[in-house]
Amino acid sequence: MKKHPFPFIIILILCFLGVACAPSPEVTKEPIQLIVRGDDLGMTHACNMAVKKAFEEGILTCSSILVPAPWFEMAARMCRENPDWCIGVHLTLNGEWRDYRWKPVLPVTEVPSLVDEDGYFFQTTEAFLAANPSLKEVEKELRAQVDLALKRKIDVRYIDTHMGTARATPELHAIVKRISLDYGVPISQGYEGDRLSIYEVPFQQKEKALAEKLEQLGPGLWLLVVHPGLDTPEERALEDANPEGLKNIALHRAAVTKALTSKKIKKIVRQRNIQLTDYRKLFVREESQNDS
Repeated sequence: MKKHPFPFIIILILCFLGVACAPSPEVTKEPIQLIVRGDDLGMTHACNMAVKKAFEEGILTCSSILVPAPWFEMAARMCRENPDWCIGVHLTLNGEWRDYRWKPVLPVTEVPSLVDEDGYFFQTTEAFLAANPSLKEVEKELRAQVDLALKRKIDVRYIDTHMGTARATPELHAIVKRISLDYGVPISQGYEGDRLSIYEVPFQQKEKALAEKLEQLGPGLWLLVVHPGLDTPEERALEDANPEGLKNIALHRAAVTKALTSKKIKKIVRQRNIQLTDYRKLFVREESQNDS
């Protein structure tokens, strides 16, 4: 069983768990800490450029990379060129777009239960589960995704799941937990308080909605999950195969990037003394302790 070369130790977990359900501001001096996670790095060229912009000009603190996606290699190079970015592997068992598909990292002959008749990932979680996927093949593929990220010299600092599929059942979730332990990385959305989102907010109102959420944020450790993008012909061509999928994806994702880089949003973060943080800062590996 391949393991991450640098196992980690979790520090202040009890503190964070307490913070996640901290009392009101009137009775506590706990800080407001916020992880801002941008998903789908590597999905499109526009996604890659939007993540870069949000890191450099906005409040983004982490980004989750889609290893099987078509623009992964560019994204991997960007990660190597920006070692200060906190990057996680977006464990993937689905590809949700019509006419824009991706396949497992492993040859489909090694993971046949994970793909449709054409060798592509299923487009919905429901279709994936209905295919009765082999748990052995699931674990093999997900580990291969982390291994490829490490092979590309990405400093993997956490894992999470694309569309939540890899945590859709207790058996699948157990696989993700094993990978977390074996590679020495935390699972995003495992220690934080309520997950914040502006995903379904109309694109015209995303900045306003994010501002309101930040204004109301109380003490604790929080996670904001977003999907940065740009309004480009590439993004405009995307169409979600899920019935509940958003329309006008390009406009939604461009609005997210605009909100993350907004002067108004950054001003609220400063005025409220919201501490932007990431998994690199919250979880310390053993070599850091040994070097001290």
